[in-house]
Amino acid sequence: MVLRDREGMPMYCQGVLVPQADGWFLMLLDNSGLVCRLQQDERRELVQSYSVQQALQMRQVAPEYMREITSEWLEGLCLRLRLPWLGLLVPGKAGWLLYAQANLANAAPFRWESIDLASLSGALDSSDPVLWRCPVSGEIAWLVPYREHDGVRVWLVATGVEGAPPISWFSDADWVAMLMLFAAPLSSGMRYLDLKQRLERNVVLEGLLDSGWWELHGDTRRLYMSADLAKSLGLELDESGSMPVEEGMAIFDPLDREMLASRLEQTFTSGSTLNEAIQMRLGSGRWLRLKGELVQTPTPRIVGYVLDVSDLKRQQEATAAARARLEGLLDNAPAVIFVQSYSEGALRFEFCSSSLYRLLGWTVEDLQAMPFSTFVHPDDRDQYYERTRTLLRTGYSRGRYRVCDRRGVFHWMMDEAKLLRDSRGLPVEVVGLMMDFSEVVEATERIRESEERYRVLVEDAPAIICRYRPDLTLTFANETMMRALGLSSEQLGNFNLSQFMHQEDHQATRIRLARLTPEDPVCTVEFKPRTRDGRYALWIWSERGLFDSDGRLVEIQAVGRDDTQLHEAREQLFQSAKMATLGEMATGLAHEINQPLTVMRMALANITKRLHKGVLEPDYLAMKLERVESQVTRASRIVDHVRIFGRRSEVRGLPFDPGQCIDNVVLLVEDGMEKAGVQLEVVRREMPPVVGHPDRLEQVLLNLLLNAQYAVSHREISRAEPPRVQITCHSTETHVFIVVEDNGDGIAPAVLARVFEPFMTTKPAGDGTGLGLSLSYGIINQMRGELTAENTGQGARFQIRLPVGGPVVCESAEQVLSVDSSQLVTRD
Repeated sequence: MVLRDREGMPMYCQGVLVPQADGWFLMLLDNSGLVCRLQQDERRELVQSYSVQQALQMRQVAPEYMREITSEWLEGLCLRLRLPWLGLLVPGKAGWLLYAQANLANAAPFRWESIDLASLSGALDSSDPVLWRCPVSGEIAWLVPYREHDGVRVWLVATGVEGAPPISWFSDADWVAMLMLFAAPLSSGMRYLDLKQRLERNVVLEGLLDSGWWELHGDTRRLYMSADLAKSLGLELDESGSMPVEEGMAIFDPLDREMLASRLEQTFTSGSTLNEAIQMRLGSGRWLRLKGELVQTPTPRIVGYVLDVSDLKRQQEATAAARARLEGLLDNAPAVIFVQSYSEGALRFEFCSSSLYRLLGWTVEDLQAMPFSTFVHPDDRDQYYERTRTLLRTGYSRGRYRVCDRRGVFHWMMDEAKLLRDSRGLPVEVVGLMMDFSEVVEATERIRESEERYRVLVEDAPAIICRYRPDLTLTFANETMMRALGLSSEQLGNFNLSQFMHQEDHQATRIRLARLTPEDPVCTVEFKPRTRDGRYALWIWSERGLFDSDGRLVEIQAVGRDDTQLHEAREQLFQSAKMATLGEMATGLAHEINQPLTVMRMALANITKRLHKGVLEPDYLAMKLERVESQVTRASRIVDHVRIFGRRSEVRGLPFDPGQCIDNVVLLVEDGMEKAGVQLEVVRREMPPVVGHPDRLEQVLLNLLLNAQYAVSHREISRAEPPRVQITCHSTETHVFIVVEDNGDGIAPAVLARVFEPFMTTKPAGDGTGLGLSLSYGIINQMRGELTAENTGQGARFQIRLPVGGPVVCESAEQVLSVDSSQLVTRD
């Protein structure tokens, strides 16, 4: 049951009705805190699941499409987190650049100046989200960092916030984790794109300048060089792209060969830069400038370029610098780049980027010391063997398996590899990468477990839960709803809710769904579906619209409960109250009917007397008969209205004249008040119609008038003026007002605040049930009106305010719940 507290906030309660001697007693347990936490957890899971999906998509697309995926991710976050503007900052050459942004409809972009972005780099170097104010524009933003080894690589900026964190159910750790999922592949892709551009430029330069790189390893004394350079120098490399250094130096002039060997040894020992112009063997006519530097990791080696002495020097330096940047990027990439050599059907690791040690704690020597399958989880080894067979058979493989790190912890690795073949089609080596996606697997498992928990919760819940499309085609229904409608699982895909709806509810639902928007997606109503036994039930139904990125309604999720028994109990309570009121008026009504009977008896006696005397004139007879007829009409009106008043109310309210209700009630009470010595004043004006049940409004007016009569008849304060009860009415363009006022003793202040609570009465025991005003309050509230009470200094005043009537599509279930609570819940 969903109630409203004094501040109008929803209260999610669970309760039970207990029969008592004089009615029913409702006991409720407030579960609002648990419901709110579950709703917040669900929203957090939705945001995290969405970020995981976008991160996976980011890992799969080409780097050229990363900006488009980033904008789509930010747009989705704006809608899910209800933030007006989100932006992503990435490093630029002179500071931070706005890489992508998204904002809600009608939300202004974040205002800042270029100097703000420049100051951001020096002002913040945090690992946690912070609240930041732009120095120039003064705008406040929520900044979430993503850090790598070289500092903050990405900032997520959220505006329209007033405090930290900007969303109560989304912690700082949730922000950091969400950004890390998406920013990691984004940063990697940007690094890769930059590397790709630099490599492309390097290849073009080598072709234009007829140059190439070379590398001398100190431990192996192997000389590596580019294939084009080897071809240009007339050298032949082995399968690893290298040769013994002696063979390479044989192409130089013998005089320069000794000098070059000395310079190379000096470079290895002292780390000095090699920069020498060397003449090739006599007769070649070529001079080369060899420039090389010592690199200590992972093993000492000299890396350099060979340029033509005339015009390639500058190009050699640029290419060497590009080479150094390439190596740094590969070593710090979040994936392990590896090379495996092929020998007699087996693959052996020859190279791994330094990220292998950072991710798993191993070195390439550790992988060479034993078969790689020993590092793979025992349950995944068959999959790894199949990966190798597929790679050798098709030239490409992609798979995932768990690999143990140095601490004994297993990581889920995504392995993608390609087999390179020589000119004869024979396998040479395998080039590939391994990416650690353990966090993605763990997040997916948590999502699966969460989905299972929620599935059991939804299926076993006593509430009615379903999903359907805007055309009312049912896409999901839990067991409670399927049992209520008599549906089977086979019928679910082709079932339309309109088949079980009342025609008026069907039309109202179409109109209601058309009014749902992404900004206001929730609507709570009551309607009457036809259950499997053919009867119409009463369901309280809360709907939430689900929209796509363009704001189109694609599906509706509904949660409700069967309120049929409560509705029937309420109707019986209304009817019992009316019957009790008629019982209280039985003596007065008998006297009211007896008066016309007395007049008719006297008229008939006079007619008989004159008839016996023979002096009965036609005019006299006509006059007496006309008087008899008027008294019959008067008695008939009283009997007919009592009969109509005692009927059950119609199911749906209709427009009616409230003034006619005043006339009908006055007819019932005026004689009783006259006998009790109470003066009844009626100020009647023409009023517009209202929507509801006229008999229920008469029930309220009758209760107020009888209470007023009781109050003035039992005054404790002596007054000169006689007991008086007044009923007046007036209207405005939007509302109708009916006021019942008396000159009794008024209502005690301690009672006035609780006068509309159930079982609250000031009458002696046996003279009242304490339900009259509570039921009256509920009836007026159900008509979307208001019933108030106050003291005037001369007595008490009760005022009814009702909206001017018109066509009604549906009644708010929240209003119905408010009526129920006012009728059945006893407050302290």
